[in-house]
Amino acid sequence: MTNHIESFKPVNNGEISLTNRGHLELFFVGVGAAFASRAYQSNMLVVKGGHHLMIDLGSKAQVALQGAGITVSDIQNLLVTHSHADHIGGMEEWCLRARYSVSAANGGAPGDYKPSLLTTSDYAHVLWDASLRGGLAHSENRLGRLLGLSDYVALSCGEYVTGYDRPVYCLSVGQGDTAISLKLMRTNHLPDSSKGWWTAFYSVGAVIDDRIFISGDTMFDRELVEVFGSDAEIIFHDCQDFKGGVHAAYEELKQLPPEIKQKMILYHLPDGIEQRYRPEADGFGGWARPYTEGSYQFSASAR
Repeated sequence: MTNHIESFKPVNNGEISLTNRGHLELFFVGVGAAFASRAYQSNMLVVKGGHHLMIDLGSKAQVALQGAGITVSDIQNLLVTHSHADHIGGMEEWCLRARYSVSAANGGAPGDYKPSLLTTSDYAHVLWDASLRGGLAHSENRLGRLLGLSDYVALSCGEYVTGYDRPVYCLSVGQGDTAISLKLMRTNHLPDSSKGWWTAFYSVGAVIDDRIFISGDTMFDRELVEVFGSDAEIIFHDCQDFKGGVHAAYEELKQLPPEIKQKMILYHLPDGIEQRYRPEADGFGGWARPYTEGSYQFSASAR
């Protein structure tokens, strides 16, 4: 396999641009775990030409994005991997700003502007009914009914594809050479007693342009990594510093084959994990680095 990742490159003034010259680029808005006291939370931003995609919008995302010169109102496309607050905690603000602030700024009525929410039909109603409805459904009464998710966003639901041993969905952002293509696959994140994705609450990982594999939050799942990560040029995998719970442990990930580990970058980092482990010495590609240091950039040519 020819590796077309060029490098981790510094970003001017530690900021994020939502456009580039057409190459695939990934920023970590944060690299921290849900309760990390620094490094924000593990939300990412993918940019390719004139298109961008935010992957998760956690409770600390608004502050992190502000440091990058971006507001949540600038995010036009959002993919949500699951319902924990470090992944959806910023969504209420995103929805409210879109319906009222952005629409009004463009001279329109509430709801004239709708950003795109990328998800699956299985999850959209769960996200609304179990997480967002309480803060958004009662925002106004001029329509003579409660508001729904589609009053705030344009839903883009993935198409189910066959040929895999778990549910996989395909969708994309944009069109043409700079479109961002996605495969979403079910993962086994929670509850901690779940034995596989089939008994787990909804959560997904993602493959971007058949080049980047992002595990999302998941317990250790060797099949997930080997099926969806083997052909990827780089793997971003969540990590915790103990066995048990609902994330993959560092010691579990060490069991993976060398050819997998060498292209694996670890993220979702709890405080202090950097002092306890040396990933490069254990065969990994290293710790994920935040946007304040730079971005992961790929050549425009595919493999």
